[in-house]
Amino acid sequence: MIYVDSNVPMYLVGAEHPHKLRVVTLVPQLLSARDQLVTSAETFQELLHRYGALDNPEHLSAAYDALEAMISMVADVTKDDVDRARVHSGRYPRLSSRDCLHLAVMERIGSDSIWSYDTGFDAVGAIQRIA
Repeated sequence: MIYVDSNVPMYLVGAEHPHKLRVVTLVPQLLSARDQLVTSAETFQELLHRYGALDNPEHLSAAYDALEAMISMVADVTKDDVDRARVHSGRYPRLSSRDCLHLAVMERIGSDSIWSYDTGFDAVGAIQRIA
């Protein structure tokens, strides 16, 4: 089970960037692999937050739809996840609060891999970052 971070659809639909080609290449590879692609409601909220702040409804729709098309499960975010994220924030100072929440959800649903371009996840020995 591979957890998909919000930066994946952002790079997929955004302007040219060094990570864009890698995302475009990995999408079909990971979709055809045996691993299930999953995410959480927080990932969709991050897309709303980012593109809302940029006043860019076109990219919001494109990124939201791309994420929705590639994942097979959306995990809810619970208070227990937020409590666990709080613990992670003290343990992994390189992770943002949102990334700590992703990590907490990943632990709860049993995912030990994340597709993300946030290098802070490299400090978490229990998971593998795909980039």
